[in-house]
Amino acid sequence: MIRGGENSSWLWLLLIGLAMMSLRACEGSPAGRVSPSPDAVPEFIGPATPGQDFAAPPETRAIELANGYRVHEGQVAEALREAGHAETWMSFGWTFGDETVTTVAPGLDRRHHFVNAYLVGYVPFEGVDAWVPLVSLAQRKQYAYDHDQYPGMPEIWQTSREAFFYPEGDCEDHAIALADWLIGLGLDARVVLGRMKEEGHAWVVVLDGARTYLLEATHKRPGRALPLASQLPDYRPEAMFNRESYWVNTGSPLTTDYTGGRWQRRSGFRRD
Repeated sequence: MIRGGENSSWLWLLLIGLAMMSLRACEGSPAGRVSPSPDAVPEFIGPATPGQDFAAPPETRAIELANGYRVHEGQVAEALREAGHAETWMSFGWTFGDETVTTVAPGLDRRHHFVNAYLVGYVPFEGVDAWVPLVSLAQRKQYAYDHDQYPGMPEIWQTSREAFFYPEGDCEDHAIALADWLIGLGLDARVVLGRMKEEGHAWVVVLDGARTYLLEATHKRPGRALPLASQLPDYRPEAMFNRESYWVNTGSPLTTDYTGGRWQRRSGFRRD
C-alpha cells in the first residue's frame, strides 16, 4: 500500500479480491428493440495481438477526480513499481484521500490499466435486442479461471474486443464484453464489481428508467428475458463502471438498488 497527500504524485493502493464463481441462471422481463433469430451470431473481428487495444502511450488514458486532480496510467505504473507490485497480477483499488476512486487491473499486455479502459467500444453487431449480446456471448465464450489460462497469474483482464475474440475467460471478461456491446446499442449498461454468495464476482446491470436489469454474463443458457435486479438479492455490489465513470457503493452491499444516493461517482475516465 502506498500513501500520499493531495499534493503527492502517489495515491494509496488497496488490494481487492475478485475471485471467480460458478454460473447463475437469468430470469425476468424482456427489453430491447429488434428481434433477429436467437442463433444469429455475428462474425467477430479480433485484435491483431494480445494487448493491442493498449498500444497508445499510458499517458493517454487518465482519470479525473471531483477536485480536478488527474492521474494517468504512466503514474499508476510508476507507483506500482515503487511498491514492488509491477508484476503483481491482481486488481487494485486506487484510493485518494482515504476514498477508493477507481480500480486498476492487469491486461494481456502485462500492464495495469484503469478498468474503464477495458471497454474499448467494441460493438460486433448493431441494431439488435438486448438479449442478443447475452446469447452470442454464451455461444462464443467458455468460462475459465485466470490461473488456469495464465499459469502463475491469478488475475488477467481482457478488453471487450479480446473477450469476444479469445474463446475463454472469467467473470469480468464476460461482463466487460457484454456491457460494452450493450453500451454500443445505446443502453445505460455498467460492469459491477462485488460479491455473490460471499465469492468475488463481476456482472452487468442495465438502467432503464425506473427499472434495473441484472445480467449474469457467465450464464450459458440465457433466454430472451432479462431479470430485474430487485429479484436477485444474492448479488452484493461494491463498485461499478462504464466507459466514462466509476461509482462506489457507499452504503451496505446488501442491496438491489443500483441508482440511489448510495452510489457516489468517484472519477471520470478519458482517452486523449
